[in-house]
Amino acid sequence: MNNIKLIDGHVNFGHELLADKSKEIIKESIENNIIGMLCVNSNLSEFLNDLKIIEDYELIDMTIGHHPNYVNQMSIIDMEIILDKNLKENSKIVAVGETGLDFYYDADRTKQIESLEIHFEKASQYNKSVLIHMRDSEDEIFPILNKFRQKVPQILIHCFTGTDAFAKKCIDLDCYYSISGIITFKNAKKLRETIKKLPKNRIIFETDSPYLTPDPYRGKVNHPKYLKLILAKYCEILSLDLEEMAAISNNNYSKLFNKHT
Repeated sequence: MNNIKLIDGHVNFGHELLADKSKEIIKESIENNIIGMLCVNSNLSEFLNDLKIIEDYELIDMTIGHHPNYVNQMSIIDMEIILDKNLKENSKIVAVGETGLDFYYDADRTKQIESLEIHFEKASQYNKSVLIHMRDSEDEIFPILNKFRQKVPQILIHCFTGTDAFAKKCIDLDCYYSISGIITFKNAKKLRETIKKLPKNRIIFETDSPYLTPDPYRGKVNHPKYLKLILAKYCEILSLDLEEMAAISNNNYSKLFNKHT
């Protein structure tokens, strides 16, 4: 498995656990055959800081977005201004997000919906895919996904943990799904069954570093070097060949973010 090359579809390089060590983490990732990474921006006020960390690395792509848990910290008008300015100016951005709905915490739900719709409108305007965070909001988020699906190149459901019913709805919309270390957790039996239903040609893998460290390293800071453990668990669950699925997921990433040259 050491020679398998993979792309990590979600790294939070701006997080305090990674930012000061980003150079060594990137070096470590390359040494472990991570051939690409997606640096995910989840707070628009920190976008330029996130960009500065990774802008000199050709193998790292960038997103721009405002996580639903942060919507109380910024006006919708300011979100729109920041999205517009940077989507116009920066070719390193391949997707809009992380955006979505998270009803687990107490961020204003109406403003979360307004924020999500602004993100979709900007993704449509600039022809970018959308990276979706969804928690405790399946019923509320799906009508919005359905409303905008034909207006954007693709929708990626980040860290997929949805129900069978939500999976079916997303399959009907031809969404993509990123699979995280959660599938290695002992209490994720139902999720391991659900992901069997997702089409392989819409799967990418992510660490969500520094979060969601896969077994057997739970409790440690997650790094892209652990991505192959997630691939291995996925292939075990579906009885797939590791090299074949790695190639499929890398190709899916390229299609999702229009990386073909």
